[in-house]
Amino acid sequence: MTVVKGHYDGQQVVFDEPVPKEIPPDTPVQVTFVHPRGEHVLSRIARLATTGGMPSDYSEQHEHYVKGVPEK
Repeated sequence: MTVVKGHYDGQQVVFDEPVPKEIPPDTPVQVTFVHPRGEHVLSRIARLATTGGMPSDYSEQHEHYVKGVPEK
């Protein structure tokens, strides 16, 4: 897998760095949009769940942990 950084200008994806010369024309690509606020919430939950780092009150306070609303 080759990673080339870029951005979405509102109409198309634009590369911010050159594509390596060894990548031939018509090579299929897959674009992944990185959430501008950082880590995606599902990635964070998965990471916490696998490391045992979930708060003990997560089931009752999930809106607080996921969306940042005040605790109940």
